[in-house]
Amino acid sequence: MKKLKNCYPKTNKIGEVISYRFFYTGKDYYTGKPKQYTKTWKIPQGLSAKQIELERKKVEIEFIQECERKTCGTYIQETNITFKEYSNQWLNRILIRNEESYSYYIRAKYSLQILNDYFGNYLLTKISPTLVQRFYDYLYERTYTKEIVTVKKSILELVDKNSLNKTQLSLDCGINRHTLKLANTIGEKISKETATTLSNYFNEPITKYFDIKKQQVKYSKSTNQGIKTILVSILNEAKRQQLIEHNYASNEYNSLKTIPSKEKEIYTTSESKEFVKTLLKETNIKKKLVFALLIFLGLRKSEICGLSWDNINFDYNTISINKNTIYLPEFGIVTKSTKTLSSKRCMSIPNQLVLILQEYKVWYNEQKTIHGDLWVNSNHLFLQDNGKPMNPCTINSWLRDFELKNGFKHIPPHSLRHTCITIQLDAGIPLKVVSKRAGHSSEKITLDIYTHLLQSQDNQAADTLNNYLMEM
Repeated sequence: MKKLKNCYPKTNKIGEVISYRFFYTGKDYYTGKPKQYTKTWKIPQGLSAKQIELERKKVEIEFIQECERKTCGTYIQETNITFKEYSNQWLNRILIRNEESYSYYIRAKYSLQILNDYFGNYLLTKISPTLVQRFYDYLYERTYTKEIVTVKKSILELVDKNSLNKTQLSLDCGINRHTLKLANTIGEKISKETATTLSNYFNEPITKYFDIKKQQVKYSKSTNQGIKTILVSILNEAKRQQLIEHNYASNEYNSLKTIPSKEKEIYTTSESKEFVKTLLKETNIKKKLVFALLIFLGLRKSEICGLSWDNINFDYNTISINKNTIYLPEFGIVTKSTKTLSSKRCMSIPNQLVLILQEYKVWYNEQKTIHGDLWVNSNHLFLQDNGKPMNPCTINSWLRDFELKNGFKHIPPHSLRHTCITIQLDAGIPLKVVSKRAGHSSEKITLDIYTHLLQSQDNQAADTLNNYLMEM
């Protein structure tokens, strides 16, 4: 029996050809490695020899074309799966693929609420560039209701009327002096929480001193970008599984409209020095170390709560960052690997921070003895009384109270990270070093975030060069 190239007949017991086996040598589109594709074609009954040969050639040509599309990455499986069905399957696989992807899972779950409302009933194969672009335009125009509170009458008259001390008022209300000053300035915008607190304190209707208007506000650039990232990831996986030919959510086909990034609120150099001077007087050694790690190293609060004593090397005065401790309502307090591979880093510790760490180590060992078995099996630097890792949200309230108590303007823990990085750049530390210490994956990220500061340094360099060259 004649054997055709890449086509092998299979016979029954009496020697009749009942099927053909086709072979095609190509490559896997995603790995680039050689791959052999096969297909078996059973000969339908009732065909003549001539009809069998014609059908065989037709099937073989279709098989070769299919294999070529698979090799080129353009082959699409026939499917009637909707976006909602596929995206929910994709979501469920996140923690199966990486059991530490808790944060990503929560962000993806939030994003799918918006994505499924828009794309849910569409077949994957029916998602077009036009449809995706309409969705991106919708994201950009999406708004939510925000209450804008403006000071229409200074509450200072009540302070003077009751002969109140502003510092004591600030402490009683839990409002820092800077915010209290804004609340006394006509035309300034403050939070509704602050306005409500002050009105309740003086037992006055809130509308007497403050105007409250509802305003439709667009969602932030980072929120919209996060939703787009999830959509791109879902369609990328569908493409890898050959359920769609193109990912029409990628930048190649569509893009979000440009929205200016909000300027980051940080401490100035003088405010930072005052902050350090004040934290050194802090009597609670646990809080003292947390604030020092924020301002001296610019650590994320999750990185602080993920620290263990084996991350500290007192011989070389270095600290290693390789874990995060986060809190998620669905999972509780979880310790996992760092945000990205580049977030794993080792850096030298400033001398002042070394002294605080040594002081904390002494206190820690005393607490370990006091708490006994609760702390025996834990090596975390920061623990609750029950021996479990500290909730990173605790740092927010500690810092807010510290700022209020000492008269600093309120900025969140992550803004202290921005402050630390800004101070390093301002001090002339090379960008490459700053980027590595910050745990950024590239210097470009540092450049993108802190362009405003580097631009001011560039202006200063131009002035310095001009003065030097023009000296007579």
